[in-house]
Amino acid sequence: MPQVLRSDAPAISAGRESQVAGDRVIIRGVTLGLDSLLNRELLAPARVKAFSEAFKSNAPFPHLAFEGLFAPELLELMHAEFDNLNWSDWRRFNTQYERKRGTQANTRFGPATQLYFNTIHSGEFVDFLQAVTGVDSLLPDPMLHAGGLHEIPQGGRFAMHIDFNQHPQSRLDNRLVFITYLNKDWLLSYGGALELHSVEDESVKVAIEPVFGRSALFYHSSKSLHGHPDPVNAPGGRTRRSAAAYFYTNGRADGEGSDFHTTLFPMPDPLVKNAKLADFIKYLTPPAAIDAVRWLRKTLKR
Repeated sequence: MPQVLRSDAPAISAGRESQVAGDRVIIRGVTLGLDSLLNRELLAPARVKAFSEAFKSNAPFPHLAFEGLFAPELLELMHAEFDNLNWSDWRRFNTQYERKRGTQANTRFGPATQLYFNTIHSGEFVDFLQAVTGVDSLLPDPMLHAGGLHEIPQGGRFAMHIDFNQHPQSRLDNRLVFITYLNKDWLLSYGGALELHSVEDESVKVAIEPVFGRSALFYHSSKSLHGHPDPVNAPGGRTRRSAAAYFYTNGRADGEGSDFHTTLFPMPDPLVKNAKLADFIKYLTPPAAIDAVRWLRKTLKR
């Protein structure tokens, strides 16, 4: 459990020269000021107004990427906590459209990860999201259905899709998606960029690289086609890590339908087509021929 210090307690340095004033928490020897978890400069009214204008005007649908919204020390601790989760904490997906894992609803996270989700579910942060997006009466989901921590392994991907439109239990309307990336020194060649596509014009596309400390926010509707179709190709078996959350409202007045649907994959996927073709060719090829090809490959590598 983290150690919580009040403002009237003696300062503890946690191995760093600077000390944090006010209320603070110590997690694995790292001191985090509770007032410093969010970058206060980005919460200033003038910045929020600029964010709102950009969010609403960005194509192919309203979205925004933030840099440095959260304290780097908090995100570093979150990244380390991925490895402390139990095998049973994860849901695994291995289909033609997605290869990844995500935490189960109501997972018991490490203290840093829980502190992050407490922060983005707080009234202050919800007010920030409402001011940026113009979506009022937002409700967070403490259960983190389909949210939580996500990890994409080598070769993993998530084909272009449209998310579920309602929470499966409460039937509240899914309005916003918020993701924070936890990948240090991530290069473009490693793949895994979040892509936003227009459902009407295939030429309108945006790619958000999943670099450490970057957060992505986008509006959810039947036009919010997104995914990371480019498979992860990071060296040394590195995985693509992120934290995701959805925000809801009780009803919506933007013309969206009220019939519930789960995740949709409305666009043709070239990798799915190639996989099906490869499976068909393999089905038609005699086993002896497949063995011969494998033997030849091994011989040529010697």
